[in-house]
Amino acid sequence: MAVGNVGESLAPYKDSDTFLSRDAGFTWEEVHKDAHLWEFGDSGSILVMVNDEEPTDHLLFSTDEGLNWREYKFTQDKMRVRFIVTVPSDTSRRFILMGNYARATGSVAVHVDFTALTNKQCVLNLDNPGQDDFELWSPSEEREERCLFGRQTLYHRRVRNANCVVGKQPKVAEKVVSNCPCAKVDFECEFNHVKNAADECILSPGVTPLADDSTAQCKNGEEYWYERTPYRLIPYSSCQDGLRRDRGARHKCPGFKSGSTFFWLFVLVIPFAFTALVGYYYYRRGGHARGMIRLPGDGVSAFRNDSGLLATLASVPWFIVGVAGIAWEWVASRIDRVGLRSRRGYRDLRVDEDAQILRFEDEE
Repeated sequence: MAVGNVGESLAPYKDSDTFLSRDAGFTWEEVHKDAHLWEFGDSGSILVMVNDEEPTDHLLFSTDEGLNWREYKFTQDKMRVRFIVTVPSDTSRRFILMGNYARATGSVAVHVDFTALTNKQCVLNLDNPGQDDFELWSPSEEREERCLFGRQTLYHRRVRNANCVVGKQPKVAEKVVSNCPCAKVDFECEFNHVKNAADECILSPGVTPLADDSTAQCKNGEEYWYERTPYRLIPYSSCQDGLRRDRGARHKCPGFKSGSTFFWLFVLVIPFAFTALVGYYYYRRGGHARGMIRLPGDGVSAFRNDSGLLATLASVPWFIVGVAGIAWEWVASRIDRVGLRSRRGYRDLRVDEDAQILRFEDEE
């Protein structure tokens, strides 16, 4: 609900009327002449409004979202109503009118209770939606564009003429039918940019555009990051693909995903292929293949006498082992030099008589 007027410009408050919209402000219908204070109750199942231009002794209320209005006289003397108060969640059917009497000083509060109108509890049946007291509604029903904030969304609301109480019944979550392709309405100007006469975002005079931030765009494992443009996506929009005015030139995000096909071929395929080739060579030359006859003395010499490509490849592992052995000897010698081995000390072991005799015989 709102106070306003029909015309190209907004009229003064006292010259305005009271209007009601049931499609999120896309269309409006006049519900009463003159400006009125208004308030919702019981999640919109009851509407209350009272004259806001002069003292009054009655209010108007509706239980069918403005189709019909009934009058309720709440005081004998006329009262200038200043506020209408109810619980912040708008789930109650009780209201407090605050103001002052026309011929008295001081403030006054009047309590108005509509709980006696009906005790019937509204029914919500998700399995059989046509047989309950609620309906699915979308803000884009009356619009040419079917998407709002990048998606088609349906909401549950009480049927307009259902005579029941919503109360504290848990609200049903919104139902997203589908996300829509991004369009012009899903974007706004980036920081330090303003719209010109052509409805395009341009850099504001005297400022510089924000720097590109590839780290923020790649922190969730994205494959690409995009340079900034004069536009940015509205935070609440969930549109997908389509016209992405917020994306400039595309770049690969650093990390594993940034590797090319040749990179992954080199890292994964070539080492496995090399290992398989070496294994197959040892399998064939080692005499393990089915039907191969091994003669005495056939073994290491067979590998040494082979001068082909496979022999060269097969020598690589042994070369690596040799290098590792040399490195180990070097490390061990360094440890000996700093005296780590000397800390252990030496100890004499007893030699039995037989071993001592054999040792002497070996010396002779």
